[in-house]
Amino acid sequence: MDSPGGKTVARQACIIVAAFVVVVAFFLPWMHGSNAFDSRTFSGFDFARLIRNFEITAGSPSTLGQVRATAIAVYLVPALAVNAVVFDAVGVVNRGWKRPAGLALALSAGYTFAVLGVLLLLSFLPISGLADVVGWPVYGLALTAGGALVMGSIGVLEMRRWSRPGVNGEVELKDSPGSRHILSGR
Repeated sequence: MDSPGGKTVARQACIIVAAFVVVVAFFLPWMHGSNAFDSRTFSGFDFARLIRNFEITAGSPSTLGQVRATAIAVYLVPALAVNAVVFDAVGVVNRGWKRPAGLALALSAGYTFAVLGVLLLLSFLPISGLADVVGWPVYGLALTAGGALVMGSIGVLEMRRWSRPGVNGEVELKDSPGSRHILSGR
């Protein structure tokens, strides 16, 4: 796998597997229940559904919009992972899309970590009633975080790689000590 095409295929396979892990782990248990829900586990899908169903009990119209937005935020975790894979596939076909594809991978991973962090924070601190319902994290949460870590790492490396001169047929020329010009090979 020393050829550039082999590296691209291996990188693409890692991204697809990582996104697949994020999507599948969204439906695996993220947290154990506590107190009355001790025999139950909650997946990412369960969290989104519980939050969405909570809007029925929301008292005022102002909290109704917040509850709906929070449910959508949790549902976006697997959707953004799939979106990042599509962006990366476009980047393989059209080299001009490599940097935006890397950005999509990094943003998807960052968003996933933000959602997981907020859920963990709300489940451990007595800020909301969620701390009374859920207990400790389980393997689905770790798999989601692991898949997001792989996607984010590849995305950051891809953005760094395509932001340097000398990549994509560019040549850096120096006329004098203070000037720098980049010519495109296209």
